[in-house]
Amino acid sequence: MSMKQLETFLAKAQSNDTIRREVESCGTDNTCVAKVALRHGHKFSPANLTRWQREHQ
Repeated sequence: MSMKQLETFLAKAQSNDTIRREVESCGTDNTCVAKVALRHGHKFSPANLTRWQREHQ
């Protein structure tokens, strides 16, 4: 479930300038990105984001 939340959030961030800027301000801090996502209603762990990044490079 959290991987689906992650992918949904990433799609949302791509189409929303405000969210994209929040994510960009996190830099490489995946904990920060997960917190931004949670504020926007999406729950996933920083570890899930790290795994997703490895799989999609």
